[in-house]
Amino acid sequence: MNHEVAGVVLRRPESRDAEALYAQKNDMEVASLLGGFSKGYSAADIAGWIEAHRNRSDEALFVIADGSTDACLGHVGLYNIDHRIRSAEFAIMIGEKEAWGRGLGRAITAHMLEYGFRWLNLNRIELTVLATNARAIALYEKLGFSQEGLKRQAQYKAGQYLDVCCMARLRDDEPSGQS
Repeated sequence: MNHEVAGVVLRRPESRDAEALYAQKNDMEVASLLGGFSKGYSAADIAGWIEAHRNRSDEALFVIADGSTDACLGHVGLYNIDHRIRSAEFAIMIGEKEAWGRGLGRAITAHMLEYGFRWLNLNRIELTVLATNARAIALYEKLGFSQEGLKRQAQYKAGQYLDVCCMARLRDDEPSGQS
C-alpha cells in the first residue's frame, strides 16, 4: 500500500532504488547525522538490504519517493514490530540533501506515528538519535516523544564517541506544539 504525504509517496523499496540508496547511505554528511548508519556500503550490500527488508513481517518499511519523479529520497520505517506488547522502533533517513529543510521529516514522522498507532494498533514507538542532533531531538519532542535515557558513548563517528538519546512516544502522548 502506498501512502501520499507532503508531496512524496511512501512505497515499498524496489531494486530501482538501489543506486540512490547507495549514494545516500555512503554520503558522509548524511551518515554523520544517523546513529545506526555508517558509510562504506557496497552496491551488493544495498541490493541485499532492499531484498531483506521488502517482505519482513515485523517491519513497515517504505522508500520516500518524490511524488512527481518517483526518485528515491530516502527511507522510513517501523522496525522490530512486536504485536504482543504493541511496540516498534522508528527510523528515518532523508538522504537527498535537496529535500532537507522542506518539512518532510516532520510530515513523514507524523504520518508514521499515525500509521503505527491507528493502523498497526501500537501503544509505543521508540527511537534512538545522536545526542548531538539537536534539530532532530527538537522535532521528535514537538511530535510528542519524550527522552527516556542516554546511552553514553554508544556510537563512534568521525573519530569520536557520541552519546545516543533514547526517546519514545506512547499512543496517548500529545504533541507539544505545531512550530
